[in-house]
Amino acid sequence: MKIVTDLSQFRKEDYPRLVVALGNFDGVHLGHLEIIKTVRERAAQIGGTASIFTFKEHPQRVLHRREDPPILSSLIHKLFLLKQAGVELCFLVDFTISLSEKNPDAFVRDIFVERLGAREVCLGYNARFGHNRLGDSNLMRQLADQYGFRFFEAPPFQVKGQNVSSSAIRFLVRDGKLEEAGALLGRPYSFFGTVISGSGRGRGLGFPTLNLDPHSEVMPPEGVYATWVRIMECRLMERTKGWASFEARLIGARLRALMNYGRRPTFAGDNAAIPEVHILDFDGELNGKTVEVTIGARLRPEVAFRDPEALRKQIREDIEAGQRWFNEAQTYGTK
Repeated sequence: MKIVTDLSQFRKEDYPRLVVALGNFDGVHLGHLEIIKTVRERAAQIGGTASIFTFKEHPQRVLHRREDPPILSSLIHKLFLLKQAGVELCFLVDFTISLSEKNPDAFVRDIFVERLGAREVCLGYNARFGHNRLGDSNLMRQLADQYGFRFFEAPPFQVKGQNVSSSAIRFLVRDGKLEEAGALLGRPYSFFGTVISGSGRGRGLGFPTLNLDPHSEVMPPEGVYATWVRIMECRLMERTKGWASFEARLIGARLRALMNYGRRPTFAGDNAAIPEVHILDFDGELNGKTVEVTIGARLRPEVAFRDPEALRKQIREDIEAGQRWFNEAQTYGTK
């Protein structure tokens, strides 16, 4: 997947039949995959190139300067999912205040017409663009006629009568409705995280854990979960000025694991909820590595224990419960 990080370095002459889909693509859910499928089909029909135009930051977070909305997939995770979806070319742009102040006409004219020379442009059914989000599909259709490109709107993608959207998935994950979230994603919910140094309590209890700094911010309710872990190597590498490539490699097999996501109430003084993962049948050094944690099922809520020995006993029971769940799961990520 080729990535353009500086639009000034893009030569539209090299891509004369460009088909572009505009969006945030947070979570890269089934609706996004349908848009990607559509632009790939359209590009194939005209002998062109399918591309995605997205942002390094969520626009609402830049505009309001707060961590809202919470993010389903970090930048690296999003790029990984876009690459898996077969995206050939990705425009990855900094969302700035000056960019947000462009009126919809100027946004389309300056970027999609003059800079990219887009032959066709796609928007999701509820997408907005331009200053104060005044641009919508109706306006894009008018601008397409004015500037001479083709516009097509992706209809809402539904699962069991529900429109698939990033916001709906965020609510489902935070409410612990992971099967419903997975149905809208088209895969079990997962997050990327970096392995960081911890207190060593897990190892002291006889169950070493990976302390994770999660890249995304949407987490399920606190508790103990059966999960899968993949050790990843993911890098966004600049190749030439304004151009980069994304490389992703899986290290080893998918591993069964238990995750405790919570505040560790047995030990006083720990307040922030963090994910800790105990990989079954594995005891390697992974500090600094990136891992993907895919959440299978919640085994129990997090509780406080009277002493470390009681916690140790419960961890043994959790491992047994997790092993039973894995053995009963008919396919990866389902039960």
